[in-house]
Amino acid sequence: MLSGVQILTRAGVLLQDEDHTRWPLPELVEWVNEAVDAILLAKPSAKSMTIAIPMVEGTLQKVPTSGSPTPLRLIGVTRNVTVSGQTRIGGRAIRPVIRSLLDTSEPDWHDPKRVPFRKEVRQFIFDEENPLEFYVYPGNTGTGVIEGVVSYRPPLLTPSAAPDDVASYGGDVGLDQIYSGAVVDYVVYRAQQKDDFAANQGRAAIHYQNFATAIGLKIQVEAATSPNRDRKR
Repeated sequence: MLSGVQILTRAGVLLQDEDHTRWPLPELVEWVNEAVDAILLAKPSAKSMTIAIPMVEGTLQKVPTSGSPTPLRLIGVTRNVTVSGQTRIGGRAIRPVIRSLLDTSEPDWHDPKRVPFRKEVRQFIFDEENPLEFYVYPGNTGTGVIEGVVSYRPPLLTPSAAPDDVASYGGDVGLDQIYSGAVVDYVVYRAQQKDDFAANQGRAAIHYQNFATAIGLKIQVEAATSPNRDRKR
């Protein structure tokens, strides 16, 4: 668990403000939460989970956004499932398909008179410009359930007691420990941007570059070492 205390303590050391006088804790915490959002924008899978997605009738489907936590975007679709209480029984695997190929081979696939709707999904289409919606083939009868991976925003870091006591921020930031350096760099970057005589725009630029490099390198390394890398060649 990456705790708020860890981030705030390290940020205080780098800012030479270990008593959090120049940069009050509530201010730093806002930037901790902002750092999490920035990381999720760049790398949605930094916080993800697998959920069951009930189908509605038709080809257009939506990721359910009710409940907590609220999904930010769809990352992938894996299989059909039968849900029995808390248990999911796996069914047919679901493969991604390029829309232009499906449109060319089966131009009337949205029309149930031409392509009958079914309970079981075989393929899905995802558009990055519409992150919480996707299409399924064949269109669903509204009785199917599939399993998908979604990105979500973890709860905001908030104080458990006095907001000016660093021990009050022992809660989970919401990201894995591996992101600690990036979050600290982002917090220091935002602090050094503050319109204050203690601010340092040069240091702000360095810490932002460190943040951006860390996230960019992680994305590149994951792509290079992914178990799916051979599939993309």
